[in-house]
Amino acid sequence: MFQVAFPDVCVWERMTLACFVCMRCADERFLIPEMLREHQRGADIPGGFLSLYQRNFRFIVFPTLQAQKVDDYVEETEFYSLQFSDNSDRFDFGKIGGKPSWLLEDETPATYDSSTPMEFLMELVPGLQFSVVDGASPQVELDIFGMPSPSPLEYYQLFLGNSIYLFGTKDGEPLVYAITQT
Repeated sequence: MFQVAFPDVCVWERMTLACFVCMRCADERFLIPEMLREHQRGADIPGGFLSLYQRNFRFIVFPTLQAQKVDDYVEETEFYSLQFSDNSDRFDFGKIGGKPSWLLEDETPATYDSSTPMEFLMELVPGLQFSVVDGASPQVELDIFGMPSPSPLEYYQLFLGNSIYLFGTKDGEPLVYAITQT
């Protein structure tokens, strides 16, 4: 779905975050990432949660220099380069690093497994559209009867097009927590 190589403004400089999402399945339980039971500011994310909550999506973090191109991969979305500028921290996709611009209340988590600090990585604006290439299958969504059906839209959306806030572990294994707000 998207891939970001983090600049020096983030704890993950020289790292790449890739997000893969199933566009062929729609289950009302997994349309957005699972939230913590207590998802207020300063929450502790229980150990193991960040691996188990990834149901129809995956966040993969790896050193940028270790990236390898897969030649037989068939693109479904058009390439979109995130553009950075020195004079602003907001871009057409959202922002990287700094502090989140919450749509609703602040839900910044404090730690993972009671000890590993969490840091804000990036946010994606609501309604962000990922253009598809010619011949790509439509994204599957739930129709008015709650049944999986092809979307009439000519683009893909991530997590119902909600605002998305990504936090990552600052130390140890790089793990990602996604929070959506609408």
